[in-house]
Amino acid sequence: MRIAHASPEPALRAFVERYWWCEGEAGDLPLLLPGTGAELWIHYTGGVEPCPADGLPPRPLPAAHLVCLRQTRWSLTSRAAVGFVAVRFRAGALRHFLGPGVDDVADQVVSAADLWGPAGRRMTDEVRLAADPGARTDVLDRFLTGLLDGHHRADAWMDAAVRLVYRSPGDLRMDALAERLGVGARRLQRAFPPAVGAGPKGFQRLARFQKLTRALLLEDQRRYLPAALGAGFYDQNHFIREFRHFTDQRPTALLGRGLSHFYYQPLRDPGQAGHRLGEREVR
Repeated sequence: MRIAHASPEPALRAFVERYWWCEGEAGDLPLLLPGTGAELWIHYTGGVEPCPADGLPPRPLPAAHLVCLRQTRWSLTSRAAVGFVAVRFRAGALRHFLGPGVDDVADQVVSAADLWGPAGRRMTDEVRLAADPGARTDVLDRFLTGLLDGHHRADAWMDAAVRLVYRSPGDLRMDALAERLGVGARRLQRAFPPAVGAGPKGFQRLARFQKLTRALLLEDQRRYLPAALGAGFYDQNHFIREFRHFTDQRPTALLGRGLSHFYYQPLRDPGQAGHRLGEREVR
């Protein structure tokens, strides 16, 4: 499986963490673990199917689709060679590109056409017809800039709230957060679901799980207890309960086995493009 990355244009970098694209043969993709993130995938070759836990046959996903704020793990597979480009939004930034609230699309797969109508369909066609990665990212730059012009929210305090919870999910109290932002606790509680797809405590719980799991997978660690305590879990049993809540498995079933999920190190050079990752990082 080949993975490459690029940054969006400067005006989008406060909202979009990266573009990345994936090309590979048929087969299972890395497990998509629960998390707070949002990504828009556009397939230019083949397609991806989720493997339902209920035993039903896989159902192909739309050629361009959004996934965000997942509270369950997803297994994905492709029946033929696959190629797609993905937009990875920063924590809490998706709301600046949508008309509806994020809580209307959380834990779902929603097609770009359903979300953005003719503009979403046109973007999908242009990405699929583009000749190379650079042309695809040009299409995405134009599309996302247009969405941002139409949907950007002016309540900067909400962006600050999401950043604070996301960066310190282990020990941040919601009443202290509201006081720090200068807003009422009830207003903060009401504002979180449409902004991120979950209430502040739910978002905090998911961010804590995601942040620790990401660190453990990137560092390929088998000893997770010191990191779990540092992330705000009370003890080993607390972390194991949370891990089983979100994945239905014990940590040892997934951690320390070279599993990459789709976690990546930060882009060091905001302008870099076409940076290749090794096979070990994407298997």
